[in-house]
Amino acid sequence: MSKTDTRNSRPLAFVVDDEPLVAKMLCALLSRAGYEATAFSTGPAAIEALGRTRPLLVLLDLALPEMDGIEVLRRIREVAPDVAVVMVSGQGTIKAAVDALKLGASDFLEKPVDQARLEAALARALEYSRLRRQVNGLRAELAERFRIVGKSKALGRVRDLINRAAPTTASVLITGDSGVGKELVARAIHLQSPRQAEPFVALNCAAIPKELIESELFGHERGAFTGAEAARKGKLQEADKGTLFLDEVADMSPAAQAKLLRFLEHPEVERLGSNQSVLFDVRILAATNKNLAACIKDGCFREDLFHRLNVVTIKVPALRERPEDIEELTAFFLERFCRRNNRAVSFVQECMPILRSHDWPGNVRELRNLVERAVVLARTNPVEPDELQSFLGVETPVRQDGTLRAVLDRAEREAVERALAVEGGVVSGAARALGVERASLYRIMKRHGIPHETAG
Repeated sequence: MSKTDTRNSRPLAFVVDDEPLVAKMLCALLSRAGYEATAFSTGPAAIEALGRTRPLLVLLDLALPEMDGIEVLRRIREVAPDVAVVMVSGQGTIKAAVDALKLGASDFLEKPVDQARLEAALARALEYSRLRRQVNGLRAELAERFRIVGKSKALGRVRDLINRAAPTTASVLITGDSGVGKELVARAIHLQSPRQAEPFVALNCAAIPKELIESELFGHERGAFTGAEAARKGKLQEADKGTLFLDEVADMSPAAQAKLLRFLEHPEVERLGSNQSVLFDVRILAATNKNLAACIKDGCFREDLFHRLNVVTIKVPALRERPEDIEELTAFFLERFCRRNNRAVSFVQECMPILRSHDWPGNVRELRNLVERAVVLARTNPVEPDELQSFLGVETPVRQDGTLRAVLDRAEREAVERALAVEGGVVSGAARALGVERASLYRIMKRHGIPHETAG
């Protein structure tokens, strides 16, 4: 892994230029600006050095032997995307400048370069590089926050559909119960699409009064209706060049459905109170937890809109349909909420069967809330099964009844008492006989109220 040069307190810069006198002059200018400059006569030599040492910035000539400056810039962006690059050329063209800026160069200077112009360009380059690192960090944080967690076959099928649909412009209808993570799927499609650097705008159609949803979606002019004191952009305009996610689309009013259908057929919008149409480039992703076929039959959802939205359908499985993902999801949420709340909480392994056997009517959202509750309220660490059940709202079963849980509890207690009797009360011996860890056996004994007189 490459590291920033720390041999001196001056920041490191690379100069890539095949003319020795020009390279020497640029190094001198950089030195006066406070940099430690290293010169390279070819692009491959500079790229190879980037694998060992990471400079703060690179001054890159456009016309180079072996590999031209544009190709060198492309390679630099692959191996060191956050390094600031300023292009320098004695024969610059507008096309070359545009190409360089598109590839991420922060500036384009013509030779000869003087100190004032160079220092101004360096200031812009470093600010550009700082903003680029900040944006990349935020994107990584966003990707982690909305990561789809789990390795089940059911989730694998969802990922496969995401991978196939994301690079296209097709509308996608995401279905599934409340809390399964439909918005996560929508964000994954956006982040893997060519629109990933553009806006992702979400609109919950169920959370907006039906009489206002048209204004939210399409915008309005001042005075378009009572209370419209100023013009307002709609969500379609906010999502221009990006993605609009319509959550709970089945709750959209009939009038808004008609206008959305028109937009999908002709991507232009008229704000309420205006007679001017504006073109927008927006990809539509929609989600619902309702049966749209039944909604169509009842006359509350347009069949033609359904067919326009339903180019690709992704059904997100309920959590109860993929119990093998619960342990990984629990660990993911534990790490997130422990970090957020500055806590260090874990679950004993005996909690996992309880989590896997729970029905999870609230799906992943319910599991997330349970883990956050445990992190904030846990009295023991690690969390014991009885405390976990209290967080789930499940009463600890009465030991004397005839339920399956009570029968299993009695059988567990009898097996532990028998093993302890055979081993003369030695817990470590009983644990070996039962095939469990000694710490686990202590927890089981505590749960059943079994005293232990002999340790070891």
